[in-house]
Amino acid sequence: MRRGEAMHKKKLRGMYISKKALKHHFDPREAPRDTYLLCKLRWGETGTLWIHWVKNDRYHAEVYFLEKIFKMRRTNNYVNCSITWYLSWSPCEECCCKILNFLKKHSNVSICIYVARLYHIEDEKIRQGLKNLVNFTKVTVAVMGIEDYTYCQKTFLQGAAGDDSWTEDFQSEITRNCLKLKDVFKDLPSQNQRIIEYLKDAACIRTQNSRVTKPEETPSPKRPQTNPEISMAAVTDRDPAPRENNQRWKIQPSDFKRNYSPCQHPKVVYLLYEIRWRRGAIWRSWCSNNSTQHAEVNFLENCFRAMPSASCSITWVLSTSPCGKCSRRILEFLRVHPNVTLEIYAARLFKHLDTRNRQGLRNLAMEGVVIRIMNLADYSYWWKRFVTYQHGEDDYFPWSFTSYIFLNSIELCHILLGLPPFLANFEY
Repeated sequence: MRRGEAMHKKKLRGMYISKKALKHHFDPREAPRDTYLLCKLRWGETGTLWIHWVKNDRYHAEVYFLEKIFKMRRTNNYVNCSITWYLSWSPCEECCCKILNFLKKHSNVSICIYVARLYHIEDEKIRQGLKNLVNFTKVTVAVMGIEDYTYCQKTFLQGAAGDDSWTEDFQSEITRNCLKLKDVFKDLPSQNQRIIEYLKDAACIRTQNSRVTKPEETPSPKRPQTNPEISMAAVTDRDPAPRENNQRWKIQPSDFKRNYSPCQHPKVVYLLYEIRWRRGAIWRSWCSNNSTQHAEVNFLENCFRAMPSASCSITWVLSTSPCGKCSRRILEFLRVHPNVTLEIYAARLFKHLDTRNRQGLRNLAMEGVVIRIMNLADYSYWWKRFVTYQHGEDDYFPWSFTSYIFLNSIELCHILLGLPPFLANFEY
């Protein structure tokens, strides 16, 4: 069955989209077969804003809009028309050509395209089609940011409530798509600059959010408040923690404060880890470097002993980001364990001027590993789960770290984008 054949009896266009369709088809982590196009259109500077949506049928959504919808809305050819599309998939090669031909015929029209995910972005013909599009002065192509999802929810859902929780886990996939699009546009400086500015803004927003978060609100919504802890049996030098009130496996407050301070340089690297298994169990413990292994390798070789087919998500909280060699070792581990996902939080960047370390982090990100600098909310969250704090020390909000968090976040953006060091004259 061809793409779209089963949709003739379904609604193919309208003004408002269903909440279910928006949340499923525009989730960048999913890969639905259909393509949805949400559009806002305005004639002139003060014309009434017109909104519409279409999905693919016999035509791709982009072509359907240009050939079947826009013609019905066309007015004076001498009045400028601005069109904004929010696409669940980026245009294919043929659609890129159709869009270009349309714009050449309608010199008064400009199109701004935001995409939730990238369609076969490894295909050279599609990559060239996107480059041809953005080389045309009246076209912009970008990845949808969180603010775009919020706008679409408020604009294209009838009577939509202000619930933004559905986008909580989108940022890592958005960043990954931005990096892929940057690679497509690497020979087009103007387009790359737009992507760079977006990623820098995202880093700034994340840091600012950590400043205004109240201590009692710090636990991340995506992390359940329940705590069915099981300590890793492989960690033989620490006592087991079969029950939640057994805290002997946790680290001391002084160790956490000293090693996770971004302005100190202890010789020991700590790695706190949380493993969420497919059936709901959560394992938490920690390890560090030893005389022969970095902390990351110590975890991979001594703390994780699941079969290659095991399915789980792993979160690391590192006092220092991985070096180049550890990044390669992590990638080898993930290739052997294809059903494992990894998210890394780091308190500071390790020798960020070393090209091997920078390339290692980029390679991890390109393979889907989420890398973040710890913000204040993260410090609070991990303190509560990994530290044997005393009564009256139930929260840790190190406000003095804010400037370090900001600078590390910007530097990490430069690393992931392949840009020169932001902190070129400062070595951690």
